[in-house]
Amino acid sequence: MTKHRIGLPTASLLALALAACGGDSTPLASIPAPPIASPPPTSPPPPPAPVPPPIPAGPIGLQSDQPFASVSVLSDAGTILQLPEPDAVQIRYSANDGLYTVRLGSMSAEGKLAPFAANGSFNSQGWISVSSTASQLLIGNGPDRQGVVVTLAWPASSRFTYTSFGSWDGGCPMGCNLGAFAYGIPTIASQVPVSGSADFDGEVRGYTDRSGGVLDVGGDVRLSFDFGAGTLSGVMRPVAYFDWDGTSLGDYVFRDTVYARGSTKFSGAFTVPGSTAPSSFQGSFTGPNAAELMAQWQAPYVRPGTTQSGQMVGVWIAKRRN
Repeated sequence: MTKHRIGLPTASLLALALAACGGDSTPLASIPAPPIASPPPTSPPPPPAPVPPPIPAGPIGLQSDQPFASVSVLSDAGTILQLPEPDAVQIRYSANDGLYTVRLGSMSAEGKLAPFAANGSFNSQGWISVSSTASQLLIGNGPDRQGVVVTLAWPASSRFTYTSFGSWDGGCPMGCNLGAFAYGIPTIASQVPVSGSADFDGEVRGYTDRSGGVLDVGGDVRLSFDFGAGTLSGVMRPVAYFDWDGTSLGDYVFRDTVYARGSTKFSGAFTVPGSTAPSSFQGSFTGPNAAELMAQWQAPYVRPGTTQSGQMVGVWIAKRRN
């Protein structure tokens, strides 16, 4: 009968042969297995984004038992700048329910405002400051909402009492229809001063044209009225936000002003740095005794240090300084 031998692996045979040679043989060194790599440490999850507090109680805009007067500017289809007729934006406040109704003539959109967010700074204790609120425009008296967001400056943090800023965004990429407006309590003719003089300091809001969209405009304005003589002078200093810091476009000195003694309205044009293209502004007083004012304006611009030029539209509100 044939016997079968189970063969050992070569490494096992070599170990047996070395063991048979006696105790003075040098044993083979074993090769340790490579260490198992530890998994990379996991980063802790990011802290949850802070949740803004609820919108503070109280009216989100000016209060009046009569419809406000307004001036506005808009960008249609994201690039075309327009200067609508005064009161193209209509805004009313109801003391009965504390709600605002807005009509945007450029969009044929009208409805009550339903606030959903506030803009400002806050901490764990609540709001530090509120600059504005964002509201959706309701359809009629029901709960359905239109695709329009209306922003109103928060009155409690404004230095203006009888006039305020607002804006809207009609959605779509780059804003298919957006605009800025100023609204206020109009001064009645009998309260416009007919003697003395006054300076007004104010703020500017608006847009520049740009291929593919529009850019914001800020800045300041100063107006000087001689109520007795019926004259107006002033300067606007617009700042265009081509970049984060903004670019001053120089002094837009008033020219060709029209103001009559005792009138509630005024108008004029600008001497524009680097351009002779047409420009204009028109406005009116707000508040008792012409305490404040508002206006809409349009003007060209030339970006300093470049050949870039275009058009701007905007509104301003100003407060009497003396």
